[in-house]
Amino acid sequence: MKTSPVSNGSGASPSNGSAGEVQDRFKHLYSRGSLVDQPTAIRDICALVARPEIRSLAGGWPDPDVFPIEETAALFAELMAKNGAQVLQYGPTEGLPELRLALAERMAEEGMSGVGPNNIFLTHGSAQGMQLAVQLLVDQGDVIMVGLPTYFGGTGAIMAGGGHPVGVPVDRDGMNTDALAEELERLTSNGERVKGIYVVPNFQNPMGTTLSPERRKRLVELARQYDLIVIEDDPYHDLIFEGEHLPPLKAIDQEDRVIHLRSISKTYAPGLRLGWTVAEPGIIGRMALAKQYMDATTNSPAQFLFLEYLRRGYLDRRIALNIEHYRAKRDFMLDCLERYFPKGVSWSHPRGGFFIFVTLGPDQDAAQLLARAVENKVAFVLGRAFYVDQGGANTFRLSYSQASQEDMEAALKTLGELLS
Repeated sequence: MKTSPVSNGSGASPSNGSAGEVQDRFKHLYSRGSLVDQPTAIRDICALVARPEIRSLAGGWPDPDVFPIEETAALFAELMAKNGAQVLQYGPTEGLPELRLALAERMAEEGMSGVGPNNIFLTHGSAQGMQLAVQLLVDQGDVIMVGLPTYFGGTGAIMAGGGHPVGVPVDRDGMNTDALAEELERLTSNGERVKGIYVVPNFQNPMGTTLSPERRKRLVELARQYDLIVIEDDPYHDLIFEGEHLPPLKAIDQEDRVIHLRSISKTYAPGLRLGWTVAEPGIIGRMALAKQYMDATTNSPAQFLFLEYLRRGYLDRRIALNIEHYRAKRDFMLDCLERYFPKGVSWSHPRGGFFIFVTLGPDQDAAQLLARAVENKVAFVLGRAFYVDQGGANTFRLSYSQASQEDMEAALKTLGELLS
């Protein structure tokens, strides 16, 4: 199995000061961490989606059609009228005590026994939770095990923190724990310092796969065996379209090795930038100390809004509506793929979330397809962006979360013609 060099996950070249680019005059003064060659896929997606003529299947953002705008406006007005001074004030670094309690109770309902308010930490989205977890765990050169492929925001945070992400294959049952065991043995035998495992267990970005029950247990066992921390990134947890919820890794963790990351971005509103971390109190305390020097506290208005949203039962109602909305989108995309894509092309069948992962023939290049697709006003994300070993040249990710049925069908019909 290949280890990961620090690389540009999108396959694009880093800025070198060529014509049209900003001259980076102070590069010689920057820290080593800031000069890590980060994945550019997020910037690439934003640039494509911003073009109005593009039929985009690229961005994995929530559909604004499901944002509860009027409901949120009324709720915020009510909160401001009743308690505006507190809503606009600084709050505790760990988060509002009432919200931490409410989230602890919710996590307990998901099987995380023994979780109380001291196990909950509010952050600016789960992305900040990931950043703080890396800051807590990773020294220069430390290894974090990741999936091939996996979400580039997670691997980007690891590399920015000086860590070395090493990949193991992901298949239809999630991260291959047999391969993980082999790689852990090889790395530790070679004297590498492995600190943790980063995993997206449910409806994984980009493949849409779900980690099987057997592999969940095995992954937690390997973390115990090799004395590792597991970073469980679970933003799509609630968006399940079929089957039953599997227990979070945190729920089967008997040694408090799992740092569980969640977000309201996919279930309520991403612009509120609110997430939470579930971990043992010692980890929470360290993360809170680091956050004090980062931004002091998570924004209070979002916390008060979300607390009231939970208390009134709005969140569960919103989740049910979102599931119905995104399930219909997934089903429509799967139907279009069956109708328009040629034989020899395969794709995943996600049980939830936002993404379908497409695999071309072994000799086909998705980058060449993307270039032709953009000429035809269609966009998607190259699979290479999600592989830390520079693999996945014949893969790409499609997102059904934002596209209308009209745009989805037109885009997939165009891609099918280009592939034929």
